[in-house]
Order: sequence, then structure tokens, then C-alpha cells
Amino acid sequence: MTLHLATADATHALGSQLGNTVQPGQILALSGDLGAGKTTLTQGIAVGLGITARVTSPTFTLINQYEPGTRRLLLVHIDTYRLGDSATTPLAEAAGLGLDEILTDAALSDDHTDGAVVVIEWAERIAELLPPHTLYITLTPVPSDPDARTATLTTSSPEVAALLRELAPSE
Repeated sequence: MTLHLATADATHALGSQLGNTVQPGQILALSGDLGAGKTTLTQGIAVGLGITARVTSPTFTLINQYEPGTRRLLLVHIDTYRLGDSATTPLAEAAGLGLDEILTDAALSDDHTDGAVVVIEWAERIAELLPPHTLYITLTPVPSDPDARTATLTTSSPEVAALLRELAPSE
């Protein structure tokens, strides 16, 4: 699915739609250049999850976790941009952060949550670790319009493809 997002507000609105429809354990793998709108999309996802905390990029902390909102889902926001300098180092460093456990345990619920949604910025750096039910979202600036983006959403999972069909086209 490819969507044209005319403004940052449209990117945020797509995130909000995603936050309204994602299920516990959902992994959202974001790709795009610096300034493409990955954090804006994540802020919208938080709104859709009913999270009221201020969502910021975890570029330096690597992982931010936000308490559940009205949907009772944690938001685990990961940024892999600063992991390693070689092709294999990001995978090793991700393992050291416990990323495998985060991805595996995201669907688990407890007394306080119904599970988690995991959003990973610069996900292409750890693509080998991502499970089959991942939703890949690539944000690409439109050269002729500095405010516009193209969002390409793909998955190989039938369940995640069903989630995509629930999204209404947004501008």
C-alpha cells in the first residue's frame, strides 16, 4: 500500500490510524532518511494508542517505553541508528540490548497491560531480527514538495495485511 501524505499532520494522522488498529505484539519497522517523519509517525501511533506522554526520538537513549493509554498497550519505541558502524555490529548490539526478548514478549499481557506495540526507527539495520508479522513502513520525502511524504506499507503476514485493509486512505 502506498499513501501520499501531503503534510506532517497527515503523517501524524496515519500514525494515529495505525495506533487505533494495531494489535498486541505488533512490530512496526520504520525506514526513511533523516527528517523523513519516522518520529512524527510514532507520535501519531501514540495518540492512537491513547498515550498522553510526550513521545520523543530515542536516538541517544536507544529505547523509550511509554505507559499504556486507553488501549492498554505499551509503546516501545526503538531507534537503531546509533547501533554499530559495520554491517554486523548493529545485530550484535541489538542482541546486547535484549531486542530479541522485546520482540518476542511484545504480545504478552499482565495486570496492567494487554501487551505492547514495538516501533523501530532505522529498522533496516536489524532487518534479520524482525519476525514475519512485521509491518514495514518506508517514508520518503517528495522532492517537489518539502512538506509531503510517500508512505509505503508492506508485510508478508496475512494478519498484518488485514490490518492494512482497515486503514482508510489519508491525505
